[in-house]
Amino acid sequence: MMSETIRVSKEVKRELLKIMGELQIERGERVDFNDVIEFLLSCYKRKNPELLRRLIGMIPNNSMKDLEEERRREVELEKEKHSI
Repeated sequence: MMSETIRVSKEVKRELLKIMGELQIERGERVDFNDVIEFLLSCYKRKNPELLRRLIGMIPNNSMKDLEEERRREVELEKEKHSI
């Protein structure tokens, strides 16, 4: 599997580590950031509102703003990359 690099704020990384710890306890095995992201994506796809509310509540507002800004920049870069 090819790996990619993504950037997250320190606050988001801290929250991902908390979720990682919870998953490790729940599963009884070591998990990595990829496992955490897959877990979060599966929750999103299942639209588990209670779990999503709990997880979203973990992320500080300034981290959400940072994520939104980073995503906006990524979209702009993609547009520039594909325009000739």
